Amino acid sequence: MQIEDIVAKFSTGIFVWYNFKENAAILYLYSINKDKEIESFLKNKGNVTLCNIKKGNENIDDVKKFDYIVGVDVLEESESPVELLTFCRNHLKDDGRLLLGTENRLGIKYFCGDRDPYTNHSFDGIEDYRRITAADKKDIGGRCYSRAELNDMLCMAGFCNDKVYSVMPNLKEAQLIYADDYTPVEDLAIRYFPFYNYPDSVFLDERFMYKDLADNDLFHTMANSYFIECSPDGKFDETMHVTLSLDRGEENALVTGIYEHDGIRGVYKKAVYSEGMKKLYEMQDNLDELRRRGISVVQSKIENDKFVMPYVDKPVALVALREIAKKDKEAFFDALNDLYELILSSSEHTDIVNEKDRNSANGKDMGVILSKGYIDMVALNCFYDETIEEPKKRFIFYDQEFYFENCPAKAIFYRSVSVIYDGADMEFERLIPRKEVLERFDLAELEELWQRISYRFTSELRNEKELQLYKQERTCDARVIYSNREKINYSASDYQEIFVDIFKGLDDKTKVGNNKKLVLFGSGNFTKRFLNEFAGCYDIFSIIDNNRSKWGTMMDNVPVNSPDVLRDIDSDELHLIICIKKYYGVVKQLKEMGISKYHIYDPSNEYPNKRREIAQKRAAGMIAENSGNTGTDGENEKKPYNIGYIAGVFDLFHIGHLNMFKRAKEQCNYLIVGVVSDEGVRLNKQAEPFVPFEERIEMVRSCRYVDEAVKLPLNFCGTQDMYKVYHFDVQFSGSDYEHDAYWIAQKEFLEEHGSTMVFFPYTQSTSSTKLKKAINAKIKEYGLYEE
Repeated sequence: MQIEDIVAKFSTGIFVWYNFKENAAILYLYSINKDKEIESFLKNKGNVTLCNIKKGNENIDDVKKFDYIVGVDVLEESESPVELLTFCRNHLKDDGRLLLGTENRLGIKYFCGDRDPYTNHSFDGIEDYRRITAADKKDIGGRCYSRAELNDMLCMAGFCNDKVYSVMPNLKEAQLIYADDYTPVEDLAIRYFPFYNYPDSVFLDERFMYKDLADNDLFHTMANSYFIECSPDGKFDETMHVTLSLDRGEENALVTGIYEHDGIRGVYKKAVYSEGMKKLYEMQDNLDELRRRGISVVQSKIENDKFVMPYVDKPVALVALREIAKKDKEAFFDALNDLYELILSSSEHTDIVNEKDRNSANGKDMGVILSKGYIDMVALNCFYDETIEEPKKRFIFYDQEFYFENCPAKAIFYRSVSVIYDGADMEFERLIPRKEVLERFDLAELEELWQRISYRFTSELRNEKELQLYKQERTCDARVIYSNREKINYSASDYQEIFVDIFKGLDDKTKVGNNKKLVLFGSGNFTKRFLNEFAGCYDIFSIIDNNRSKWGTMMDNVPVNSPDVLRDIDSDELHLIICIKKYYGVVKQLKEMGISKYHIYDPSNEYPNKRREIAQKRAAGMIAENSGNTGTDGENEKKPYNIGYIAGVFDLFHIGHLNMFKRAKEQCNYLIVGVVSDEGVRLNKQAEPFVPFEERIEMVRSCRYVDEAVKLPLNFCGTQDMYKVYHFDVQFSGSDYEHDAYWIAQKEFLEEHGSTMVFFPYTQSTSSTKLKKAINAKIKEYGLYEE
């Protein structure tokens, strides 16, 4: 299935779980344009009649009755919703069902800053569109309603019996669906991925709000969307909760449902597509294998093309372990150790290691390697029954769909630790720091490797690479949320001074004896990003941190000291920039030290950069220098781009590299080349470069076509990171990436920011890979190869 097909079928998620009876008569209501995927899905369920609500109902026989009448967003876009519902009531059989998908104007995403889908403004729906004039209402095309308003309209049309399901994140991309008498028992911060109409305006992360909403009986009232089932005879679908995974493609897309029949709850899984039946049998085989190895699993079987199992009324281990940690630290470690031992016993051990993982480990011990690594043996996919006497039996596993061959056990255990800490509150982190867990279970040294193995699994399963461009347009980056929230907390002038003008006065040469000392507060990721973004731009006097273990160390040749060094710097000389995300405690600390002037670095903000300014000045100089050059037509030669950029390893420098630089320089005035470090090659290529970095960058720098060669920082070396530094007009890349989803997404980003990406064909006869193979072959031929 092509990625376009996967995305197109997202809209069917609102219906794929519902139990339609066979050969039904279905009336499909739509407004303006019908959804072809929904229409196709419904045609597989019965005989479909189409009805455009904008054009009236003249094509519907007055006495025609339907088993199902379905529609999405039709109430919002109807000029008279009650009249439309009355029409539906008149054309529905006595045992028929009206199925409607509607948006909720009081949805939590709108309180988080998302804009109304019809007005394109924030908070309009929350205010019941009171700022929208009568004239404007005719132009916006529709409006959303609240739960109470929907209930009133249904009752006025004669629908007195309905069952309402809350849909997350919306009707077009349904992931989670809950009946109105059921609320989440799992941690949605882990399982749920919000989508927005306008991600750039969001300032709160809704994932962390759902527990409080549920505890205060607001979960359904503030749901983003609703699926409404209206039943004249008072009978309803037995489904209580649904989890959908349509982003996984044909083989892995499943519906997981919880239902209740005659007071007894059960759980089922069914394949969305026929190709997915194989996955159900594989999951059953995996659970059977784990059971044979003495591991507790939920009883299950395949029945009527469904994977079925009983409903287990026990907490998910993720929740239980967090509660244990708050009561007894050592009991928490004991439970984690039990979980780790279960992972170790889940499969035979082997000496075979994935070559890429071995290269990434760089000779370090990866611990036990499992012949079958059940990558979902984590605290999110098992229950915890504290009433069971034997501790290891308390973990009861389910949903074991996948395994990796020759997988390090620590990689699976690391996933479980990450699940426990991701989304946990700050109090939990304070009680038992994540770092302490990683060190106790010997996970810290190879943490990047465990992260990569985990990401490899999730990215392949969820088609992350292929869906990157789509998600980039629909999801909200954590840095955007952070930045938007800070803007709300300050007046416009204070925000400008504290967050935007962070370098103001640092280079003020108009002041005699300007001896400003630049100090960065923090030594974490924000500081690393700052150092990479402004490398070489400023002399940094010191980095300070409250973590005693970091005092006396160095970061990029800058000393890390105690905050006490601030007491020795005159207030007029101090230029302090806080590089910490959660900076509130630091601000309080500074005030207690008598320091009131400071700035805060926000990675989402755009700051002036000396490296960018130098590149632009050099490019301008080259334009002036070459202004007399003429092309073949006698006119002054003008290149299409000003500043160009290329990134690569450039190992075993060859004619293909030279050709690329030459072609790039022909199209731009100033060419910057980013060279991947040795660490970056090991991390991203899982290989050792033939030529060390210092030699590679010197060869690149010596090329006549290259104007500037720079070392790419290990963790901030992507297109977007480097664009932020240089604002180049074009990035050049090899044509083998032209149709790659990741590179398409990067090109989209550049074009949104006024830049672009140009793909060059590689020199087919020569490549670093071919040269390496030839060298290795010669080494092996002459007996110098070490096995």
